[in-house]
Amino acid sequence: MDFQLTAEQAQFRDSVLAFSRKHLADGARERAHSPEYPWDVARLMAKQGLLGITIPEADGGQGGTLMDAVIAIESVASVCPRSADVVQAGNFGPIRVLAEYGSAQQKSKFLKRLLGGEAVISVGMTEPDAGSAVTDLKTSATPDGDGWLINGSKIFTTHSAYAEVILTYVRFGPGVGGIGSVLVETKAQGVRRGKPSKFMSGEEWTELHFDNVRVPAQMVV
Repeated sequence: MDFQLTAEQAQFRDSVLAFSRKHLADGARERAHSPEYPWDVARLMAKQGLLGITIPEADGGQGGTLMDAVIAIESVASVCPRSADVVQAGNFGPIRVLAEYGSAQQKSKFLKRLLGGEAVISVGMTEPDAGSAVTDLKTSATPDGDGWLINGSKIFTTHSAYAEVILTYVRFGPGVGGIGSVLVETKAQGVRRGKPSKFMSGEEWTELHFDNVRVPAQMVV
């Protein structure tokens, strides 16, 4: 197996590296030790086309490959690790779930701001009593008219301190078949952030509490 980059990939790596050295080297140390999300960097990354690399062009992304995104993250990280997290957040995890499985309405509502570096989506999975074992989660979704009421809590949720929307894994019913996810806006009534804590990296996270948070049916993923 050939592990060498193609000529095109190497050219992309070099261009991202040159961009990073020019725009991100200054302030890299300060960003690494700041719990705040670097929104200025996020907007810069969006203009450079480094957010949404893995997202189809039809959804506002670049239509690139997973390898393209990995190359971008590695190149940025060699200059400013905190800025590389911005690229990761704009290409992997919940944003890809939204782009892959979200409805046209859901993507229209959230993707533009996410890909523009104006907002962040987080994934709410780990719970105090279940860990990251999704099969044991207890956060519930109960029917409420044409929507659902969400009750429960999540911990160790990356980007939760400033995320605009949470891809929240919930239990609609018993068993594995009863597990699904909903998009919960953090400004919604009943959403409460707990006291900030820090990962070993220094990045902040907050416990998320959902107390009868009403989610419209169209926000079920």
